[in-house]
Amino acid sequence: MMGWLLPVLLLLLAQTATAQNGGLFLLVPFGARAVGQGEAVVADTTLGTEGMWWNAAALARLPKREVAIHHSQTVIATSDMVTYAIPSKVLGTMAASAYLVNYGDQQATDAQTGTPIGTITNRNYQLALSYATPIGKRFNAGLTYKFIMLRFQCSGVCGAIPVISGSTSALDLGAQYTLATKIPVTLGIAARNFGPALQVKDAEQADPLPRVIQFGARARIPVKSLEASKASLDVSADVLSASALGGGAGGIGLALGYREQAFLRAGYKLQRGQGAGPSVGFGFQRGGFAVDIARRFDALSSQLGEPPTYVSLRARF
Repeated sequence: MMGWLLPVLLLLLAQTATAQNGGLFLLVPFGARAVGQGEAVVADTTLGTEGMWWNAAALARLPKREVAIHHSQTVIATSDMVTYAIPSKVLGTMAASAYLVNYGDQQATDAQTGTPIGTITNRNYQLALSYATPIGKRFNAGLTYKFIMLRFQCSGVCGAIPVISGSTSALDLGAQYTLATKIPVTLGIAARNFGPALQVKDAEQADPLPRVIQFGARARIPVKSLEASKASLDVSADVLSASALGGGAGGIGLALGYREQAFLRAGYKLQRGQGAGPSVGFGFQRGGFAVDIARRFDALSSQLGEPPTYVSLRARF
């Protein structure tokens, strides 16, 4: 069993003081449901395959198989993740995902003539395997193994432009616990990106991965008028520790649901610098199919162009 997981997470919390700057794409938010709620989702037991990015424990009580495509478009990159999860009442939930960050292609030109001589590509990749299991009626535990790779290369007659590549592995651990209180409250904690430094080929230094510890709570607020209309209101709040984010950040989120079919989400990311800002999202699910859409409105994205857009398509069967 995985009852040892919570003490391990608390031990890792004390080991995040050193500066980390390798694989910074691992800090970029992902998934329309999570972004719509200000990324305050570490205690959300209904995330489905988005839990592979935030907290693998969210997969523990997945009711059916899920296949999903998660997409995001920002001014910096286009990102896509394909996920597949298989739950079992006896063995727990197994899930796999493939993730690609595409920073676009650029034309390489001759320094003297300006003639095109090749195409420069910049990509990040992640392959992940997750396992999660419920322990009793209230506790969920999960872990994710990740293989991470970056590659910068030029095709064509590129001259002195080198091929830059690097890879490493990392482990995420997560847990969730539902309190025995009158108002349903769930606590969650996740430790992400713990592994060897990212060694880039032909570079003298190795960059530590951006380790993150995220802790939060989620509660369903009892409102009689909402319950009479078969609606629900969930409130969440998270804090996280990450040296690459200047020491810490956080988020708050709201999710208003109607008949477990339509959802309106809102949140706010709390972070130093220009990464802070509001987010909104909505979702619809019917039968085994669901679609979620969200947008962020932080200051940096507003200066550079269109706000980031996140879309998730899911099928459960």
